[in-house]
Amino acid sequence: MKRAVVNIGWLLLDKFMRLSIGLLITMWLAQYLGPTQFGQMNFVTSIVAIFAVFATLGLKGVVVKELVNQPTTTFNVLGSAFFLKVLGALVTYALLIAFSFFVLPSTVETKWFIAIVGVSIIFKTSEVVSFYFEAKVESKYVVWVENCAFVIASGIKLGLLWFEAPLIAFFIAIVIEALLMAFALLFIYQRQVSSLMNWQATKRKMSSLLSQSWPLIISSAAWVVYTRVDQVMLGTMLDAQAVGLYAAAVRLTEIANIVPMIITFSMVPLIMPLRADNKDLYQTKFQQVYDLAVGLMIVGAVLTLFIATDVVGILYGDAYAASTSVLKIHVWTCVFIAMATVSGKYLLNEGLQKITMQRHLFGVCLNIPMNYVAIPLYGIEGAAGTSLISLAMSNYLFDAFSSRTRLCFIQKSKSLLVIGGLETLWKRLRT
Repeated sequence: MKRAVVNIGWLLLDKFMRLSIGLLITMWLAQYLGPTQFGQMNFVTSIVAIFAVFATLGLKGVVVKELVNQPTTTFNVLGSAFFLKVLGALVTYALLIAFSFFVLPSTVETKWFIAIVGVSIIFKTSEVVSFYFEAKVESKYVVWVENCAFVIASGIKLGLLWFEAPLIAFFIAIVIEALLMAFALLFIYQRQVSSLMNWQATKRKMSSLLSQSWPLIISSAAWVVYTRVDQVMLGTMLDAQAVGLYAAAVRLTEIANIVPMIITFSMVPLIMPLRADNKDLYQTKFQQVYDLAVGLMIVGAVLTLFIATDVVGILYGDAYAASTSVLKIHVWTCVFIAMATVSGKYLLNEGLQKITMQRHLFGVCLNIPMNYVAIPLYGIEGAAGTSLISLAMSNYLFDAFSSRTRLCFIQKSKSLLVIGGLETLWKRLRT
């Protein structure tokens, strides 16, 4: 258990460092580029992110499980997973190019930007190495090398900002970051574990991996579409400036979402052993996780209503004043993302992962048509409101309609009272 907690600590440190440095760079970048070019950048990266998720093939959880349960087949599993990811990346990149040049209504410049950033999809095939270290509960190696690559890439971006480089240079920097991380991961595996030449790909193992991963592909794709499609639709239905103003607010809520993730990843591993020994205590502890994660997000959202104008002004400048109204709406999505984070772990423990996939698909089916109506009428505020409503419906109310998730709905409802979360926080601070 201690080893697992330390491993989670490394992963959370990695996430916190990336988000912190990323926010500082984003602030400077947003001010330097202005809403229009910043919007164009987010439009491009959102489209690439939506396509990139298909290249992952949902293999992460499946590969980690195989490596844990069948350590003698490590080389076969890694080789087969790597081959699948390379093939998936090449096919995905080809589809991305076809979509951007023949379907997407955008400028030729934007199409070429998508083609450039899309190359990063191919380099991310090296993520197979991180699966290995996660299975061995040694994520510190991945954190070390990836953060070294991240710091170097961040330095490059800061240099570009200092020398007032054109927009295309920042897109190239994204590709360089992916290349550095790929090289670093492969290097650490070669140095710490074994030769990459030992990897073996077989049709049987590839077929087995894909047969297990397809629900995760759908779930992951639905979630990425769910969280990125609003920026793509703003870019196609309005303009790049609208995307820039919207993205500036969303970046701030993304930072806030690390709080429920830290709470969940820190507390749930300690709760899991209780499931077999004391189910009532197990449920009580999960209620406390809900109370703390959701309660803090509600308090933060209320506070944001009063300080949003000052926060946006200080971080982004007067050019992004219109982002304030988006932030005041979008910050409430953090409440329902907190619910999704905690319940996602609960459903995983209960063997109900397919429900997570159903939630995400339901959210996408709500989000896209609602955006088509709301964006022309209400602009960027409409997109923010649509995200809030669809998240509330899919990650909260959805659970009320199934006996398998009704307990989740009850626990989430209790967490909205906030009092339980503040009580849990007070007890933890005292101890």
